[in-house]
Amino acid sequence: MPRLSGFFKSIFILLLLAAAPAAAGQEHHSLQPFSVQPLKERGRAADFSLKDMEGRKRTLGEFRGKVLLVHFWASWCEPCKKEFPALSALASEFGPKGLVVLGVAEDSRERVEAFMKENRAGFPILFDQYGSVMRDYRVSLIPVSVIVGKDGFIEGTLLGPREYGSPEAHEYFEKILK
Repeated sequence: MPRLSGFFKSIFILLLLAAAPAAAGQEHHSLQPFSVQPLKERGRAADFSLKDMEGRKRTLGEFRGKVLLVHFWASWCEPCKKEFPALSALASEFGPKGLVVLGVAEDSRERVEAFMKENRAGFPILFDQYGSVMRDYRVSLIPVSVIVGKDGFIEGTLLGPREYGSPEAHEYFEKILK
């Protein structure tokens, strides 16, 4: 159990650091450089079962052996909207190489469907309307992405809006997918 508490302590500290600009009254809508925050102690990613846009139940376990980018977002979140096209492009480019991007929406189905009429997702969108998966992953702010390795353990997090189309992002995913 000490490993688990260290893992959650690391996540909590990272989330506090991400919240600092907002707490200081500095709203941050620009995309930040791509930089994965590694964890001091890797923990197993919490399994989940959420419905996708077609109403099918999807679980973390069905993607075993793949690298996952679990992206927590909402249709009303301006920074989330800004990074959405680059996430779709990332999924298209690295999907054939073993990357699975999962968009976990903290939103109602109706709002997400309206958003999708104007924005194409190149990855599955899952609904977490009541925030249960967000709580399991200790996510209190969005956007946040969690990188899950092929072994099912969390590699690191990306807090806040990121430049997923940057050379740094491409280099990171080329390396982790080998």
